[in-house]
Amino acid sequence: MSKFTCIDLFCGAGGFSDGFRQAGFEVLAGVDNVNANVQTHKYNFPDSSVICEDMVRLSPERFEALTDISPGELDVIIGGPPCQTFSTIGISKIRSTTRNQLKMDPRNYLFQEYLKFVSYFHPSIFIMENVPSMKTRYGGELYAQMIEMIHDAGYQVRSSIIEAAGFGVPQQRRRLFTIGVKDGMDYQFPTPTHYNNNANRHLELESEPQSNHLAAYTTVRDAIEDLPLIKDGYREHHLPYSRHFGLSAYQTEMRNEFGTVGNNVCRVSNDRAKKIFAHMKPGDKYMDLSPEVRRILPFREDIFHDRLKRLNMNLPSWTVIAHIGMDGYMYIHPTDDRTLSVREAARLQSFHDSFEFQGNMRQQYIQVGNAVPPLVARNLATSVLKTLEQKLR
Repeated sequence: MSKFTCIDLFCGAGGFSDGFRQAGFEVLAGVDNVNANVQTHKYNFPDSSVICEDMVRLSPERFEALTDISPGELDVIIGGPPCQTFSTIGISKIRSTTRNQLKMDPRNYLFQEYLKFVSYFHPSIFIMENVPSMKTRYGGELYAQMIEMIHDAGYQVRSSIIEAAGFGVPQQRRRLFTIGVKDGMDYQFPTPTHYNNNANRHLELESEPQSNHLAAYTTVRDAIEDLPLIKDGYREHHLPYSRHFGLSAYQTEMRNEFGTVGNNVCRVSNDRAKKIFAHMKPGDKYMDLSPEVRRILPFREDIFHDRLKRLNMNLPSWTVIAHIGMDGYMYIHPTDDRTLSVREAARLQSFHDSFEFQGNMRQQYIQVGNAVPPLVARNLATSVLKTLEQKLR
């Protein structure tokens, strides 16, 4: 039987695409407006078309002409329209903007560009990823508008907030997935494969899966302990793994067969920052430090109370976001006095080591932080596959 097909809109580096490819889908094409993202997608999906263009200016008709993909040929559309003004973190960075100005920000309406492609190609299923607050921001008005557009296009709606740690990703990351299925089709979200076994209950989840027959959450140690030993400011690309025995199940799954791994680049931290790093225990935040230590590198404490955070080897990471491309102070290595490398951050996002990021170091970090974790995408893709196979029976 031929593979089911999908395209990835607002594809970024290709985390969503990668999960669907792992589940057996053929990724026909991707679209993104950032050249470095497009180069990464092209490098890792050499048999796919990838278009570097703003979705606002790219019509479905022109996409069809560029890719030779016609309406009726697609099984699935995936993608995550940018979410800066829906994100709590994004809002905190633009406090001076009025609520009405935020609501009218054109980025709030990029879901309309996504749905233009859904209406034109009419796939059996589509999946849209965004931050959970998309449902409630601006009184839920924009999300309600989106749901109405989906119904008008002939789709039933399913939505769920998924915790990535529940699917083996070594990171706390809650994201909203809105799924449209054609009338007459049934879709069930995947059930978690991992649970929080931390006795101190440091992880706060909206709803935690029961532990029966599930694996424990994947920790930072499980994720990165076998990666190359590097120092602050490293600029090497391919390096050998640091260990080959006693690997975690996660490390075994993520490693490539070549014995080396790429993207071992790490930003240079200034001397004052490194002095502070030396005072931080695993899990410490900036405000956990004494006033004397904080004076080494002072920040506005009413805003930047968690400006510096050291990861804990024995827990999943907190959410890896695109701001890691600006500086890595929220992602200090658990034991070394440096910030994470691109590859370490990619491991926390569940990218396989064979997946390599293109562009400069900052662009690589942003690609990692913006991505849908491939393990989450793979679980979603597997559940989509079941729905599509039922349709054929």
